[in-house]
Amino acid sequence: MADADFRKVDLFGDPVMPRHEGRGRPEHVRTLANSNKVLLAFARGLTVKEAATAIGVSVPTLRKHYSSEVAQREAAAIRFEMVQLSRLNEGAKAGSVSAEKELGRRLEKARIDLLSDQVSRNARAPKAEKLGKKATMQQAADELRGQYEAPPPPPGLLN
Repeated sequence: MADADFRKVDLFGDPVMPRHEGRGRPEHVRTLANSNKVLLAFARGLTVKEAATAIGVSVPTLRKHYSSEVAQREAAAIRFEMVQLSRLNEGAKAGSVSAEKELGRRLEKARIDLLSDQVSRNARAPKAEKLGKKATMQQAADELRGQYEAPPPPPGLLN
Protein backbone atom coordinates (compact mmCIF):
# COMPACT_ATOMS: atom_id res chain seq x y z
CA MET A 1 0.00 0.00 0.00
CA ALA A 2 1.35 3.43 -0.86
CA ASP A 3 1.79 6.22 1.68
CA ALA A 4 -1.15 8.06 0.11
CA ASP A 5 -3.45 5.15 0.99
CA PHE A 6 -2.52 5.34 4.70
CA ARG A 7 -3.48 9.01 4.89
CA LYS A 8 -7.06 8.31 3.77
CA VAL A 9 -8.09 6.33 6.87
CA ASP A 10 -7.38 6.74 10.57
CA LEU A 11 -6.25 4.14 13.08
CA PHE A 12 -9.74 2.58 13.29
CA GLY A 13 -10.27 2.46 9.53
CA ASP A 14 -12.56 5.48 9.38
CA PRO A 15 -12.01 7.86 6.46
CA VAL A 16 -10.13 11.04 7.25
CA MET A 17 -12.16 14.00 6.08
CA PRO A 18 -10.45 17.06 4.65
CA ARG A 19 -10.61 20.17 6.80
CA HIS A 20 -14.08 21.70 6.70
CA GLU A 21 -14.23 25.46 6.33
CA GLY A 22 -17.03 27.24 8.14
CA ARG A 23 -18.81 26.83 11.43
CA GLY A 24 -19.51 23.53 13.13
CA ARG A 25 -18.75 19.99 12.16
CA PRO A 26 -19.63 18.62 8.75
CA GLU A 27 -22.86 16.62 8.47
CA HIS A 28 -22.48 12.90 9.24
CA VAL A 29 -22.66 10.68 6.16
CA ARG A 30 -24.40 7.32 6.56
CA THR A 31 -22.37 4.39 5.24
CA LEU A 32 -23.09 0.69 4.88
CA ALA A 33 -20.03 -0.12 7.01
CA ASN A 34 -21.32 2.03 9.89
CA SER A 35 -24.81 0.56 9.49
CA ASN A 36 -23.35 -2.93 9.84
CA LYS A 37 -21.31 -1.85 12.88
CA VAL A 38 -24.46 -0.52 14.56
CA LEU A 39 -26.37 -3.74 13.83
CA LEU A 40 -23.50 -5.85 15.17
CA ALA A 41 -23.34 -3.69 18.29
CA PHE A 42 -27.04 -4.31 18.92
CA ALA A 43 -26.64 -8.03 18.15
CA ARG A 44 -23.94 -8.11 20.81
CA GLY A 45 -26.33 -6.47 23.29
CA LEU A 46 -24.78 -3.00 23.48
CA THR A 47 -26.86 0.06 24.33
CA VAL A 48 -27.67 2.90 21.93
CA LYS A 49 -25.01 5.05 23.59
CA GLU A 50 -22.37 2.31 23.22
CA ALA A 51 -23.33 1.78 19.56
CA ALA A 52 -22.99 5.52 18.94
CA THR A 53 -19.57 5.48 20.56
CA ALA A 54 -18.57 2.50 18.40
CA ILE A 55 -19.03 4.51 15.21
CA GLY A 56 -17.88 7.83 16.66
CA VAL A 57 -21.11 9.84 16.70
CA SER A 58 -23.45 11.23 19.33
CA VAL A 59 -26.67 9.48 20.32
CA PRO A 60 -28.90 12.04 18.54
CA THR A 61 -26.82 11.64 15.36
CA LEU A 62 -27.11 7.86 15.61
CA ARG A 63 -30.88 8.09 16.05
CA LYS A 64 -31.15 10.52 13.11
CA HIS A 65 -29.07 8.60 10.56
CA TYR A 66 -29.55 5.01 11.76
CA SER A 67 -33.16 5.05 12.95
CA SER A 68 -34.05 1.79 11.18
CA GLU A 69 -31.17 0.01 12.93
CA VAL A 70 -32.16 1.48 16.29
CA ALA A 71 -35.73 0.26 15.72
CA GLN A 72 -34.40 -3.28 15.13
CA ARG A 73 -32.16 -3.39 18.21
CA GLU A 74 -34.43 -5.72 20.21
CA ALA A 75 -34.46 -8.36 17.47
CA ALA A 76 -30.87 -7.89 16.26
CA ALA A 77 -29.40 -10.82 18.22
CA ILE A 78 -32.16 -13.19 17.13
CA ARG A 79 -31.90 -12.11 13.48
CA PHE A 80 -28.10 -12.47 13.56
CA GLU A 81 -28.37 -15.99 14.98
CA MET A 82 -30.93 -16.95 12.32
CA VAL A 83 -28.67 -15.65 9.54
CA GLN A 84 -25.81 -17.75 10.91
CA LEU A 85 -27.99 -20.86 11.13
CA SER A 86 -29.25 -20.27 7.61
CA ARG A 87 -25.70 -20.02 6.27
CA LEU A 88 -24.71 -23.19 8.11
CA ASN A 89 -27.75 -24.93 6.65
CA GLU A 90 -26.78 -23.84 3.13
CA GLY A 91 -23.25 -25.13 3.72
CA ALA A 92 -24.62 -28.45 4.99
CA LYS A 93 -26.86 -28.75 1.94
CA ALA A 94 -23.82 -28.15 -0.26
CA GLY A 95 -22.10 -31.12 1.37
CA SER A 96 -19.93 -29.50 4.05
CA VAL A 97 -19.66 -31.99 6.90
CA SER A 98 -18.22 -29.38 9.29
CA ALA A 99 -21.16 -27.04 8.59
CA GLU A 100 -23.58 -29.89 9.27
CA LYS A 101 -21.86 -30.74 12.57
CA GLU A 102 -21.81 -27.09 13.65
CA LEU A 103 -25.48 -26.68 12.72
CA GLY A 104 -26.39 -29.76 14.78
CA ARG A 105 -24.30 -28.52 17.71
CA ARG A 106 -25.96 -25.10 17.71
CA LEU A 107 -29.48 -26.51 17.39
CA GLU A 108 -28.82 -28.92 20.27
CA LYS A 109 -27.46 -26.07 22.41
CA ALA A 110 -30.58 -24.01 21.64
CA ARG A 111 -32.81 -26.92 22.68
CA ILE A 112 -30.88 -27.38 25.93
CA ASP A 113 -31.06 -23.64 26.70
CA LEU A 114 -34.82 -23.62 26.10
CA LEU A 115 -35.33 -26.69 28.28
CA SER A 116 -33.12 -25.19 30.99
CA ASP A 117 -35.21 -21.99 30.99
CA GLN A 118 -38.43 -23.98 31.29
CA VAL A 119 -37.11 -26.11 34.15
CA SER A 120 -35.71 -23.14 36.06
CA ARG A 121 -38.99 -21.24 35.76
CA ASN A 122 -40.99 -24.19 37.12
CA ALA A 123 -38.55 -25.42 39.77
CA ARG A 124 -38.07 -22.34 41.90
CA ALA A 125 -40.87 -21.03 44.05
CA PRO A 126 -40.76 -17.27 44.52
CA LYS A 127 -39.15 -16.24 47.79
CA ALA A 128 -41.30 -14.51 50.35
CA GLU A 129 -40.34 -10.91 50.87
CA LYS A 130 -38.37 -10.42 54.08
CA LEU A 131 -39.87 -7.94 56.50
CA GLY A 132 -37.85 -5.56 58.60
CA LYS A 133 -38.13 -5.24 62.37
CA LYS A 134 -40.78 -2.53 62.31
CA ALA A 135 -42.91 -4.30 59.71
CA THR A 136 -42.65 -7.59 61.64
CA MET A 137 -43.73 -5.91 64.88
CA GLN A 138 -46.61 -4.11 63.11
CA GLN A 139 -47.77 -7.39 61.56
CA ALA A 140 -47.63 -9.10 64.98
CA ALA A 141 -49.65 -6.26 66.52
CA ASP A 142 -52.24 -6.47 63.74
CA GLU A 143 -52.65 -10.21 64.32
CA LEU A 144 -52.95 -9.86 68.11
CA ARG A 145 -56.38 -10.88 69.41
CA GLY A 146 -57.52 -10.62 72.98
CA GLN A 147 -59.80 -8.98 75.49
CA TYR A 148 -60.14 -5.73 73.56
CA GLU A 149 -60.86 -7.32 70.20
CA ALA A 150 -64.19 -5.55 69.66
CA PRO A 151 -64.80 -1.87 70.37
CA PRO A 152 -66.49 -1.19 73.75
CA PRO A 153 -70.27 -0.55 73.79
CA PRO A 154 -71.51 3.04 73.98
CA PRO A 155 -71.66 4.52 77.57
CA GLY A 156 -75.45 4.37 77.97
CA LEU A 157 -75.67 0.65 77.13
CA LEU A 158 -73.21 -0.81 79.66
CA ASN A 159 -75.89 -2.50 81.84
